[in-house]
Amino acid sequence: MSRDQPKRPLPPTEISDEALRWIVKLNSGTATAADHRRFQAWRALSVEHDDAAREAEALWADAGNLHLDPATGIVKPGRPRGGRTRRNILTGAIAFAALGSGVWATGTFRNRRADYATGLGETRTVTLPDGSEATLNARSGIALEFSRSERRVALIGGQVFFDVASDSARPFRVAINDILVTAVGTAFDVDSNLADGAVSISVTQHAVDVASSSGRRFLGQVRVLESQAIVIDSNGHIGPITTRPSSAAIAWRDGMYIAENRPLGDVVAALRVYHRGWLIIRGEGTAKLLVNAVLNLRTPDESLDALASGLPITVRRLSPYVVVISG
Repeated sequence: MSRDQPKRPLPPTEISDEALRWIVKLNSGTATAADHRRFQAWRALSVEHDDAAREAEALWADAGNLHLDPATGIVKPGRPRGGRTRRNILTGAIAFAALGSGVWATGTFRNRRADYATGLGETRTVTLPDGSEATLNARSGIALEFSRSERRVALIGGQVFFDVASDSARPFRVAINDILVTAVGTAFDVDSNLADGAVSISVTQHAVDVASSSGRRFLGQVRVLESQAIVIDSNGHIGPITTRPSSAAIAWRDGMYIAENRPLGDVVAALRVYHRGWLIIRGEGTAKLLVNAVLNLRTPDESLDALASGLPITVRRLSPYVVVISG
């Protein structure tokens, strides 16, 4: 197609949905030669059928970069350890969805190391042994490692807001893999639910020191002040300091999500822990669309519809448990 030719419109929803069902069936390991012939005949019915088949095949390819995290039971981006195949990943997810409840959708944070945890759509505030408070967003978990010389919390996954009690003799630190956040006074939010495995730290009072490393290699340290935030990517690289009002950083505690020039991938990631199913973003460009909106986390389907009304995206529901978001 030349640059002067207009792009064809998206195939009708019912055709796209049927194409996705075909692709899942053909890659399930149970499809016969007759099934493959029927699919080829189906896609030859029209240009729209062929376009839908191409879109479904591309989505299947994208699914190769998803995996079911055994620690949390949540579908996450990135390749899993142990070499699970694309067939295992997507067909397993669709199968759980067809049953009406995937383990990642209904269970609490399934990790034996977690001292405190939350499930789907659940938030919880707990008082730590030193008097500090931790508010856990949905599908989050923390483990405590307190000693006479240090107060350390391991964020196993999810998002947590910390209101730290003063104790000059014992620093308060939060570890997220190779990222270490040291409180300087303070109240702050740590969110590991971002797209592509990134982590954000937002400070609502005083300051924190954030250090990042990759294995034994130190990547840098920065001090983040009140009403500021930073994002550390999945490789441990610290991004620039940005301004983020406290009201936006912790709106999730009141069931709201305030997106101020945020990538759609991050917004959908915030909705995933409230949605009883699998939210799939189709296309890297779609995930990078910038969003300015106030969304209700408690009604994720309505929030997705609100996003679709203001962005060049289409939200398709294959079932109440499988939603595809495409540009």
